[in-house]
Amino acid sequence: MTKEPQPPPQEPLPTPLADGYCFVCGKDNPRGFKIQVRYLADLLAAETELAIPREFQGWAEVIHGGILATLLDELMAHALWHFAGPGLTLGLEVRFHKPLKPGEPILVRGVLHPGNSSRRLAEGEILRLADGARIASAKSRFILLSENT
Repeated sequence: MTKEPQPPPQEPLPTPLADGYCFVCGKDNPRGFKIQVRYLADLLAAETELAIPREFQGWAEVIHGGILATLLDELMAHALWHFAGPGLTLGLEVRFHKPLKPGEPILVRGVLHPGNSSRRLAEGEILRLADGARIASAKSRFILLSENT
């Protein structure tokens, strides 16, 4: 009877470090958004307000959907890290409801679902501040990082 070779033990994923160069929240990235995040403990939420310049448009006078998805992922991740601990995005589902023009002020919010497992859910939304219109929404799955991950 021969023993089958065993795969090497998986190394734990290191907890990512913020080095100030994050495209969305890093203060040192000259091309980044440099957002400031507010945390709302009663909602398990992270939010920011900003206006996206024309440099980030896709079609004429419409902000690129990938930029909106990036903002949603970022704010949901901020909610996770602040209220549950470090983690990584496993999956992201985004819905686009209305176009956003360059320069229009928006609110981006990520809300962590309550729970205590290593896999967590969050939801996010982008609202146009002028009229409260929902521009985009998202759902995301995360995995918390731990010493045993």
